[in-house]
Parts: sequence; structure tokens; C-alpha cells
Amino acid sequence: MPNQKHLLEIYEPYEYDGPNPLPVSGVAVLRGPGGASYYLVSLREPVRLQDAEVEQLLVLPRYNGDKIQRAEESTCTVNIERVLPGARLGADTQVAWDCIAHWGVGKITPLASH
Repeated sequence: MPNQKHLLEIYEPYEYDGPNPLPVSGVAVLRGPGGASYYLVSLREPVRLQDAEVEQLLVLPRYNGDKIQRAEESTCTVNIERVLPGARLGADTQVAWDCIAHWGVGKITPLASH
């Protein structure tokens, strides 16, 4: 759901001490390694993660049976991947292992649109 606004609450990593929850906007659902579907979100403001400024994250449902649409449209517990420095993903990008790294676990919740 492009341009859908969400809050991304960070549960892990436990040592994360940045803004929480993070306001994000949905960009697109992308295909990744192994055929997995990832929901690409952009951060309203960059966040410093592991010594790098991050502007984009990928989320995917954490639990078997949850479809990617749940992450887009309702509250969903998710795994969070950070997009590595130098990589920029778009709506037509195929996600590759060399442009992402697992970062954490959280919960994504859509904000009501007015």
C-alpha cells in the first residue's frame, strides 16, 4: 500500500535506544531471496543503526501463516531488515542478500487515514 502511514514499534534489538515507535510510510511489496515478500517502508527521518544512517527498512511477517498483506493493512509482528548503506530500494527492485541485513523484531500498525 504505497504511501500508507504506519508506526513501527521496535521490540528487538534490546539495546536499541533510538526513537520508538518509528513513523514510516509504505513504499511497495518487493520480492526477495527465496521468494519471500518484503514490505519496504521509508522512515520519516533517518535513524542511526549500527554506525550508519538508515532511511529504509524492510519488514516481513514473523509468524508462519501471516501473509505480507497483514503487515501492509493491519497490526502485525514483523522481522525487520535494514537496507545497507549505499543501497536504495524502489517499487520495482528485487531484494538481494547483499543490500540488506537482519536488524530486529517489532510490530507494525497502520495509522488511520483522514
